[in-house]
Parts: sequence; C-alpha cells; structure tokens
Amino acid sequence: MKNTLLILATVLLTAPASRSQEIERESWDSKPALHPMEHKYNEESAIIVLDKRRVEYVDEKEGVAVYRTLHRVIHINDDKGIESFNRVYLPVSDNNDIVDIFARTILPDGKIIQVSKENIKDLKEEEDVYKIFAMEGLVKGCEVEFYYTYKRNTGFFGSETFQGRLPVLDARFDLVAPQRLIFELRPFNSAIKPADTVVNEKKWITIAEKSIPGVEEEKYSAYQAGLKRYEYKLSYNTSRKTNDRLFTWDELAKRVYANYVTVTEKETKRTNDLVSDMKVKDLATETDKIVAVENYIKTNFTSRDDIGGEEAANLEKIIKSKLASHTGIVRLYSAVFRQLGIPHEFVLAGDRNKFSVEKNFENWNNTDNAVIYFPSLKKYMAPTLSEYRFPWIDPNWAGTNAFFCKSTTIGEYTTAFGEVRMIPLEDYTKTVINTEAEVSLNQTNDTILVSISQIYSGYSAAAYRAIFNYNSEENIRMITKEMIKFGTNSENVISSKVENKDFESYHQNKPFILSAVVKASELLERAGNKIIVKIGDIIGPQVEMYQEKPRQFPMEIDFPHVLERRIRFTIPEGYILKNPDDIKISHVSEDKGQTSMGFTSSYEIRGNVADIHIIEEYRRTSYPLSQYEEFKKVINAAADFNKVVLVLEKK
Repeated sequence: MKNTLLILATVLLTAPASRSQEIERESWDSKPALHPMEHKYNEESAIIVLDKRRVEYVDEKEGVAVYRTLHRVIHINDDKGIESFNRVYLPVSDNNDIVDIFARTILPDGKIIQVSKENIKDLKEEEDVYKIFAMEGLVKGCEVEFYYTYKRNTGFFGSETFQGRLPVLDARFDLVAPQRLIFELRPFNSAIKPADTVVNEKKWITIAEKSIPGVEEEKYSAYQAGLKRYEYKLSYNTSRKTNDRLFTWDELAKRVYANYVTVTEKETKRTNDLVSDMKVKDLATETDKIVAVENYIKTNFTSRDDIGGEEAANLEKIIKSKLASHTGIVRLYSAVFRQLGIPHEFVLAGDRNKFSVEKNFENWNNTDNAVIYFPSLKKYMAPTLSEYRFPWIDPNWAGTNAFFCKSTTIGEYTTAFGEVRMIPLEDYTKTVINTEAEVSLNQTNDTILVSISQIYSGYSAAAYRAIFNYNSEENIRMITKEMIKFGTNSENVISSKVENKDFESYHQNKPFILSAVVKASELLERAGNKIIVKIGDIIGPQVEMYQEKPRQFPMEIDFPHVLERRIRFTIPEGYILKNPDDIKISHVSEDKGQTSMGFTSSYEIRGNVADIHIIEEYRRTSYPLSQYEEFKKVINAAADFNKVVLVLEKK
C-alpha cells in the first residue's frame, strides 16, 4: 500500500535545475581515548557513549536520493556487552548501497584494532539479506566505534528511536535537505525541541539529547510506543508554483480512495459473478450480508503482506488465484460491498503498542493497518486478519487514533477527505476469560476430580479460534492438553470437548469453550489427618508484579475484559473446612466513583458445598503511572489467590 502511494512525485520534488550534490561525510577522532564512566553505570553491560544519526536528502540526476548515517561509540563493561556488540549489522543487501564504513575497537591499554571493509559478509534471515561485520578484540573495558553511510529507498517520512535497554550519554539526530524541501521534526516522549539552520545551501534540523536513561521492557507496558523517538515528514516544497502543504491527510484520503475504488469493467464483471456465487444478496440485514461476505472471503481467499505488484491487487487475478496482497483484498471487499449497496469507509489504523496517528502531524508511515468501517452500524472489520470477524478487530488497532478516509460527492464527482479520530474498543463486558469448575474428592479421598470449562469471548477468543482452526490435529491435541493443565496441574484427562471454535460463531460473540473432566492428584496433599486442596490452582498460574527499580512506563493492557471464575468445591463427608476465609481477597480501584479495575474473591457455604466466586476486571486499556501501586495490587491479588489452599480436617 505504502509503495503504491509513495511512487511520487519525483517531478514534485526534484530541483528546478537538477544538479548533483555531495553528501555530508562523517568524521571522527584520529587519536581516540576511552571515555571515563560514572560509577552509576557500573552495573550496565554496556553504555552507548554516542548515538549520532543523520538522514540526508540529496539532489541527484535521477531525482532526490536519501542517505542514512549511523555513528556509535559503545563502552563495554562485561561479557554480555561483548556478546551484544561483537557484530555490526548493516540494513543493506547490495554493497553498492554502502557509501562509507569504518569500525574499530579501542582497547583499555590504548591499542586500536581497525576492522577491514573486506570483513563485511552477507547474512540471510528467511527472505531478508543483511550485511554484517565482526568487531575484533573485544574485552571488558574496551570501546567499540563504528559508522556507516548507505543509500536507502527514497521516502519522505521516517522515525528514529533513540531509547532502549542501554543508557545513551549523547544522542543527536540531523535531518539534512536542500533548502526548498521543508521538513517537520517532532519528538515523542521527549521535551527536547529541534533547532534548524542553513549550512552550504542545505537546511539542517537537529535534535540533541543528553543522558537518555536505559529502560527495560516492563510487564503490562506499551514499551515501543513509550520510548524516546523523533519522527519527521516532508511538509513543503518551496520550488513549486503553489506553497500548499504536502502529504496532508486529505491527500492521503484521495490516494487511498482512488487506489481502492478505481476498478476496470472486467474487474467489475468478475466481482458481479463472485457476488452471485456468494448468494448473499437476499439476506435480510446489512449485518447479515457483511458477516456472510467476510466469512466467504476469509474461507476462500488468502491475503499476504509480503506480495506486491499489480496482479496481487487486480480483482480479476485475485478472484481466479484466490491470492491477494493486503491492498488487493481490501479492493475486493470494497468492490463486493459496493455491489451490495453497503456503505463503508476505509480506515488506516496505527498500533497503540508501537506508534500513534497524530491529527496535526501527518506521518503516513504510521497508517499501517487496513480496517473497513461501516458508518450506519458504527462497527469495524479487519479485512487482512483471518482470525478476527466483524465487529472484532485487533484490539491494539483500537483505543487509539486512526486515519479515516471519508468519501464525498459533488455533482457527479466523488473524491475523499481525511479525518483522524479514535477507533473505540468494544465494551469491556463483551470480552470474558471465565472459568467454571466443579471440584470434589473421589471416594477414597486420594485424588481430586475436576470438571472444568474455560470460556473465552470477545477479543480473547480470536487466538483460540485461530489455534483450533489453523493447526494440525497433533498440535491441537498438545495445545488442548496444555490448556487443561493450566487450570488443573494435571495431564490425566478423562474427556474433553471444544464448543464454538468456528469463525461463523464469532460475530455473534458466542464464547469459545474448552471443557474437560480431569483426575488431578496434583491438587491434593496430606499432612497427618489433614487434607490439603490446592484450590487456587484452578485459576492457573498468574502474573506477579514485583519490581526493584522504579516503574518507568504507564500500564497498558491489550483489551478491557472481565475474568469471572466460579468454583464449586464439594467438602467430603466427615470433614470440615478449617480456613474458608483464606479465600477472601479484595483489591478494587475506583475513579470518579466507578470501578476501573479490581480483584475480589468471596465464598458461600451451602450444605457441603463451598461456592467460590471471583471477579477480576480491567475496564480500561491504559492506566497512568500514578496508579501503578493500585494496578500492582490487583494483579498480585490474582497471584495470591493462585496460592490459596483449603485445609480439610475430620470432624
């Protein structure tokens, strides 16, 4: 999709009198010395002393070219640091793309080992080919220094992330371009402001930041989205006759609309034939038609993001081969919906775990994920994701802003304009991860019998339907065994069954259910005359949050949901339950009088049955850093229940 949209405009962007320019060359100290390190970095495996990057746009005879430079100095403290930096990867496949490369190791005794360019080797990972070279002589206390400049594909949007696991002492990013090309540079998760200047008829936009702390990935965090990064985009070309803003959301909308909607007569005819084959025209409601179309296409067609070209987007070819690019499959859905008279809009979503779509900063690179919106129903569909069904889409594409392509008709002319707004998540009550269990001892009181059902609906059901539809029978048996073991600690399964694994059940939100009957001697222990029942194991192992270092990121979960567990434990005849109040755990957090998250476990004893009820809920996807202690208590409450045991004594 991006490649199609960004075949731009070399005409728009080349200089009026096209002439080649020299790119900037990196320099470094010919007599380097080791950098002194503060004691606070002693526990780090390595410290990035310098992280300097430059992206430069240069006028060449063929048009505007882009060169990227990376210059790093890394101080190595231990074996882990040596392992991390003993090889340098270059994101290029062709040696001709490498303009400049230099690397050396500076040893603690002052000796310098320079790496020869002849040491560059090819590294193939699946379908990708990289260049790689080995750093030589690394020891504790040494420093690695390298830089490289390479030519990359021309694009007018970008992002550079400077923060990661290791601390960065000195970070700098330069965006360099001919003066006529006006770029915007925006920092994210940083208060540092960019500065700009003109040097030798080139415009430089520079952002520099000192002492960027290293941050580990934390449980329940949008790690990538929370890192310091700098994004950029081209906004103006002053050599044009008009000074209109470039690459606006409206321009993207026009391109997207034309790309998805423009079809030939032959494509229209083949689509008509396909709609007839689907037998959906006479269905009663718009929802019925959408559901039937989606199930038909996702059952009979395959879409992939690693294929491109016109054939993969041509409806004739797609209908014949049953294979499409992501662009092609959206074109197919749109053509079918137009034949059926179903209003729909194209949406390009971001991913709240990685990046955001900003209303006032039109970075087209952040609009990766195709969604179709049905305005009359106010619901969404994910055309490229086989595991989801209307109205469920990848939850990380929702709860955050997305780009909406809205069509408008003036007379006989139809075009489109862009709008940025949030894709809402489905209500938290529609996504459940529930457990229902009947637990009792056998007649000889030497094993536990468990009849258990694990129930998933809403967003949580997608992964399980995919597992049970797209795996081999052998894998499904293994996964089933592991899922049952999760709630019983046992592999001694007497019987099991799965309900509503079909995707057709998904749009009605029928829950996916795995039920089993299990003998679980693992849940029982004896201590003299006492019987110990590990009742907490029924909810399965739980995440625990204990963190020595201060929390860095706000809390983020994939989707709002409810976990309700009902456990009916039959107390064996002749025994009493000594510690029922151990079941009681409660941590609930409220905001403005409404529960925002919580864990509560309670019980009632009716005759010889202890009826245990647990409610754990997360009504939001994001919780601020100020609520970390509350969030941790709720998460740990579930882990605490998992450790609960019931003690039975003879009367």
